[in-house]
Amino acid sequence: MHAARLLLFMATIVYQGDDDTVSEEIGDEKLNYQEDHWQIYHGDDEYTYIPRERVYTVKMTDPHVENE
Repeated sequence: MHAARLLLFMATIVYQGDDDTVSEEIGDEKLNYQEDHWQIYHGDDEYTYIPRERVYTVKMTDPHVENE
């Protein structure tokens, strides 16, 4: 029997916060792009909304590439 493999895809977003540059590493399912902003889901209906103009980079793991 083969054990089921849990794949966890991560995302990193780097943006200008209120006082400094912020880098957050989160599960990619918690990072979403809407019309003109990124949103980070924190649970319990809590979100951080970041205007695209304040975002420097977004990196997400590719679900089609498996790291061994």
